[in-house]
Amino acid sequence: MADTPEREARRQAHFAHTQETSPLSAAITDIALPGGLQLDEDEFVVRTAKDWGVSVKPLVLTTRRLICPSDLSGRGVAAIGLADVQDVQLRKHWIGFATIEVNVADQPQASFPAHINGARIRADIQAMVDAAQRSALPRLSVVSPPPAADRYDRLRQIGELRSSGVLSEAEFAEEKARILKEP
Repeated sequence: MADTPEREARRQAHFAHTQETSPLSAAITDIALPGGLQLDEDEFVVRTAKDWGVSVKPLVLTTRRLICPSDLSGRGVAAIGLADVQDVQLRKHWIGFATIEVNVADQPQASFPAHINGARIRADIQAMVDAAQRSALPRLSVVSPPPAADRYDRLRQIGELRSSGVLSEAEFAEEKARILKEP
């Protein structure tokens, strides 16, 4: 995709917004992604294998996707939308190396080795997943608070959202505190 002055101006505007909302710093540099993939106008690179000090190829975390090996053989490439991720796990095995496992609804699990910095890789991916899922949630305007009797139902609902991975622990705690403060 050719960089036109108009595209570059739009990327600059998107980048300014991304810097305000992203939990991790991003780079505006447009790089070639594995598998012939390209960055979207409003997508920026957050981390690469090099940033984490690992030799896993391909491994790129953007503001919208995780591009990684589809399995431990490293032969296939998976491009996973961060808003679609259900779970990111660091598995430490008794024998062999640790792995990062990324679970997505209706897709095979993606996994790749994490010889070093596995906890950091997992935390960075999870932070971007949480941010992508927050921005994907519809924003609701509250007209009036529901009756106090519904408080327990709402607490149960946010507990289920936390259990399913939609809400992070921090988001759950914030929402729980807000609900409990209501009259």
